Amino acid sequence: MESQTPWVKPHVLREFRERMNLQPAQVMQQAQRLSRAHYAPVSKDWIENWELGKGSPNLEHLETLSEIYGCPVGYFFLDTAPPRRFPLSYRGLAPDKEKHFNPLTEQTLRRFLDLSEWITTLIEEYGIPWQVGIKPTKPADLPTLVEHEQKRLGFTRAVAQEWRTAQDALTWWRRRIEDQGVFCIEMKLEPGDVRGASLWVKSRYPCILINHQDAETATGRLFTLLHEYAHLLTAHEGMTCDFRGREPGQALEPFANHFATRMLVSSEQLQEQLRQANRLQFKETWSDAELDQLRRPLFVSRDVIAILLQELGLASANFYQKKRAQWEQRKPGGRPKTPPQPLKHNERKAREIGASMIRVLLTLENKHTLPPIDTAYVLGMKVEKTGEFLKWARSAMSLNG
Repeated sequence: MESQTPWVKPHVLREFRERMNLQPAQVMQQAQRLSRAHYAPVSKDWIENWELGKGSPNLEHLETLSEIYGCPVGYFFLDTAPPRRFPLSYRGLAPDKEKHFNPLTEQTLRRFLDLSEWITTLIEEYGIPWQVGIKPTKPADLPTLVEHEQKRLGFTRAVAQEWRTAQDALTWWRRRIEDQGVFCIEMKLEPGDVRGASLWVKSRYPCILINHQDAETATGRLFTLLHEYAHLLTAHEGMTCDFRGREPGQALEPFANHFATRMLVSSEQLQEQLRQANRLQFKETWSDAELDQLRRPLFVSRDVIAILLQELGLASANFYQKKRAQWEQRKPGGRPKTPPQPLKHNERKAREIGASMIRVLLTLENKHTLPPIDTAYVLGMKVEKTGEFLKWARSAMSLNG
């Protein structure tokens, strides 16, 4: 292939690919999918040759690689690849996990950072008033913090009794947290890598990422949401989490786990349910089927029940840790008995970027200052389609109050 970009550095091309844990064949497969969005295809042989200095990609190919590797095109012309700009701590992960991320996880974490920085930059550039109702502070004792946040968000047992599905519960909690000025983003992550992430952008704008590919669907995402909310309440730094933590006995992840659990269910509620089922007794371990029977009426995940059983002394002292390790080794479960109704494209996009980000976009549209190309990138759609989405979003948000 004739070289059209002779200053591209072969070793830089290779380093960006390796940072994403991708093989040349995987890059080719992703490029094929991107071709539907009018990106130029690349072949496995081309990639291998470019990295050996045998020819160079043209600009269209570099745009494809830029999209896959999550970096600007200009980086490919540098003598050395810039250091990884990842303002996320890995203390919420088991040891060395970040060195073995699935490419999906790498790409999603980068997009989470890009979206978070992009939307907060727009807020400041265009002077959009943005009220944030929370701020990081030194952690209080757990019962006090839980009581305070339940009151702030308006949660009571009477509210929970109105829910009919786990999705109802997730929607309620997410809406209340977004009402605090938090950006909640929902995208696919490899469940064995990361369950969620949280970040204070510029120490002023709180952002949460929850996993759209969680093995426990809405209940798992709800636990993640409240776990990450706990990190926003107690720390400025960004966190990526699998709920186990980097070091045994570290307080950071257990505190967030217990916070999420107590926000959703009290010890008294679980004890009451166990008495009714004639199961209020110690067991060395509890099966997943038993956990499911206990969690479903409460619209919570297995994490919540496992943690409470351990707290109540009804399971072994390291019960949750063992269960968490087992669940991470499994692939997401099979199809549910009653598959949910598939979401339409606009609904999927709204769930991904969340109500807070949509509010910013609609505010800018009202001011006629919404950047069309940037907006198309954020929404993952053609420029001419963004107006249609925003019109739908305005109507949907007015209906939801």
